[in-house]
Order: sequence, then C-alpha cells, then structure tokens
Amino acid sequence: MSQDTDTARVVDAVEEVESKTSAEFVVALEPSSGSYRDVDLLFAIVFNFVALVFVFFGPIVFDPDWVPLTQSLLFVMAWVFSAYTPYIRRLFCPSARMAQQVREAAQLHFLKRGVSQTQKRIGVLVLVSQLEQRVEVVADSGIWRAVKDESWEALLVDIQAEYDGEDLVGTAAVAVERLGGFLAEPLPVSKDDIDELSNMPALH
Repeated sequence: MSQDTDTARVVDAVEEVESKTSAEFVVALEPSSGSYRDVDLLFAIVFNFVALVFVFFGPIVFDPDWVPLTQSLLFVMAWVFSAYTPYIRRLFCPSARMAQQVREAAQLHFLKRGVSQTQKRIGVLVLVSQLEQRVEVVADSGIWRAVKDESWEALLVDIQAEYDGEDLVGTAAVAVERLGGFLAEPLPVSKDDIDELSNMPALH
C-alpha cells in the first residue's frame, strides 16, 4: 500500500471523529521509538560467548589460529542481525524500557506537532510504534478535565490490545475512532468549532 493511501486512511479517520467531537487529533507512525544499539551489542556479546564455548568444548575441532578472526566476524554479523531483526530487540530489551521509549517519543511528537497549542487544550496525540508494538496516547489537560481517569485508562488498555502489527495505519485509524467515540459525549463538537491542528499524519 502506498504512503498516499496510508495518509488518506488516517486523514479520513481524523476528519470523521472530529465531526463528532471538539477534540483535536494528531497521528504519528514510527518504525521504532528508540535506537536500542546497546541491545544489539548485548546480543552480539551473548552470541559470541556461546560460539566461543562451542569452539572450545564442542565436538568439532577448530584451528586456534582462525578463532580470533572468526569470533570478530561472528560478533559483527550478530550485531547487524540484531539491528535488523525486531524480534531480537524485543527479546533482549525489557518491556518497561520499550514502553518508556514510546512514551517519550509520543511526548516529543506532542510538543513538535503543537498538540498542546489548541485554545481549549483538547489536543490528542496518537503514536503507533512498530518495533515496540505499542500504541501511545498523549492527551492535553482539557481532555483530562472532561473524562474519568478510570474509564480513560480502560479505553487505552483496549486500544493497546487491538494493536495490529500487519496494519499500523489500520491500528492508528481504529485508535482514533475509539478515542473519538469516547470523547463525543464529554466534548461534543460545537457550531463554532475550528480545525486547529493538521490532520496529516507523520509517517516514517
């Protein structure tokens, strides 16, 4: 699917919900919210240690002269493999750290996209981060004043449960629809409502 089509799907979802609620939505999609280079290094070290144990204690006899070069090559290969394999990073990286990385990335988008600049402070940032398999929602103070904390948190849990790694745009669209439906009652659209934020998503 082309980026233009992806953009159109998100824009349509945002425009649809903003016709029902005065809340303003901004969407961002990221392949990853952190670099995780230290995780790649850890994987390479562990892999190299296992390979070294096999060299010295395994059933196959290796020429000692080739061990340093072989280990160096394996180290580089393992590092590169981890860097391009999301599963390895998720396996070696604590889930709490990944959640924190996505939270920080969402807060950065929230500031850079001007979501905090709406007149009534009712902006909502939705970030879908692929590597971490997370949907992060950052809402401005006007949103928090209009909703009950327990109901809002329960909704965010449901949205996370609906994450679809095969369709990030669809995940973002569903999140916007769920949030918009939830906010339609406490923050209904008014006759003088204006669109203060861009509906174009940030796709990377």
